Amino acid sequence: MASLRDLQRSFAAALRDPGVACPVLPPANLSIYRNNAGIGFRAALERTFPVVRQRVGDEYFRQLAAHYRELFPSRSGDLFWVGRDFAAFLDEYLRGDYSWLADLARLEWSRAECSVAADAPAIGADALAGIPPGDLEHLVFGLQPALRLHSSSYPVFTVWETNQAENAPPVDQSLGAELGIVHLRDGLPEVRRLDPHLFSFLSALHQGQTLGRAMTTAGLEEESLTHALAFLFNSSLVSSLTVNGGTAEGLLPAQ
Repeated sequence: MASLRDLQRSFAAALRDPGVACPVLPPANLSIYRNNAGIGFRAALERTFPVVRQRVGDEYFRQLAAHYRELFPSRSGDLFWVGRDFAAFLDEYLRGDYSWLADLARLEWSRAECSVAADAPAIGADALAGIPPGDLEHLVFGLQPALRLHSSSYPVFTVWETNQAENAPPVDQSLGAELGIVHLRDGLPEVRRLDPHLFSFLSALHQGQTLGRAMTTAGLEEESLTHALAFLFNSSLVSSLTVNGGTAEGLLPAQ
């Protein structure tokens, strides 16, 4: 007699492959489960990647979902995670003129990840007033855990912004590379394009560089630094500040 584990495995395999027999259910009943599993998988992808779906059309998206499911079947009881490998799948499946769709999928997956990531208490700009001037260049910024940075060779931010409206026209791919972030604002994921200097500065801080080193990396002048810091604090992206590896007095996140 087959063990419960073996029966579960045969049932799961039969849900994905009509050629696999399952001793638990007759074919007619199994087809209902198989159909529901496929629909649920595709629906989860559609919710996570609405702009990819909009750009390729419903029918082609269904084909993509079916091929993707064959290679990357769900391995979690939570359908939220079925899209984790979708961008990597598109990298291999779509090449040439459609390679930008994989980067667009990465942007949309970041929105999904951001929506379930932790949101730490933010620190305000007034915290900088407590730092001795000589220590400012040695500050290390702890940024929000939900923050995601994106660098693409394609105008995927413009594509995403344009396709927030129905029947949006195609975006001219000759617009070229774009940079930006996804972060939480008022509990919802927000997509924002950034200019190269600000993106470079934010990336350097995200990698753990000190304020002084990040300024050098991004090539920021003093006036530009003021605008960059205003962006960070006004966007609630800073969750901690440390000086020389120790938390600076008075700069702990608000409780």
